[in-house]
Amino acid sequence: MIAITRRKRCARLLLALFVIVLLSLIVDTRAQLSRPPPPSPVQYSPQLVAEIRKVQHAALESDYAYRQLAHLSNNIGPRLSGSAQAQKAVEYVAAELRKLSLDVQLEKVMVPHWVRGEETAALTEYPGMAPDTTQKIVLTALGGSVATPNEGVTAEVVVVNDFEELQALGRDRVAGKIVLFNAKFDQRLADNGFAGQAYGQSVIYRGIGASAAARLGGRCRSGRSPYQRRQSKNAPCPDAADVA
Repeated sequence: MIAITRRKRCARLLLALFVIVLLSLIVDTRAQLSRPPPPSPVQYSPQLVAEIRKVQHAALESDYAYRQLAHLSNNIGPRLSGSAQAQKAVEYVAAELRKLSLDVQLEKVMVPHWVRGEETAALTEYPGMAPDTTQKIVLTALGGSVATPNEGVTAEVVVVNDFEELQALGRDRVAGKIVLFNAKFDQRLADNGFAGQAYGQSVIYRGIGASAAARLGGRCRSGRSPYQRRQSKNAPCPDAADVA
């Protein structure tokens, strides 16, 4: 009797599984039939494709974009949010677009306004340094940064190449110190057409390096900038700066 009961149970289970699979196939088939057909790829005429390629070629051969960038950088200068230079840049771009017969309308918007203070920095002690001297560091504060205390920040520097090395040091070797991220810009990657990826690998230390150092008690965060200059950024939120 036990053997017969088990056989009946197995038969029922197999029958139930068969019904479930059959229902699943029916539902899936109906779902596929109810789906709209995929859109046909857009076909462009050979003439339009040729014209687009001409525009592309002309843009790559022209120095127009570089000249515009040079004017924004050299003639107008840094364009911090809410600054006079930012407004001048908006007006300049609008005027240039109108020269190209485009309809441009400027609108009033509210933006954060950060006022740059005075930045100073110096190396006060390092191996082989001449006695009773300091070495000036030229730097520019990053936008939105907060001021240091009136007496500034003086601390020992610890050097790491990435976030993993920082974590490996631990709080005992980081707390109260300036963390220098020695992450190099991958110029070879940029030269091979992947400038965006190369920039992203470097700029991450500017974006979250300060908070990473602060979590281990670091007072400041420094590092190479994506433009192959060094930068200094205080972490838990004092000042942030690019160092020339």
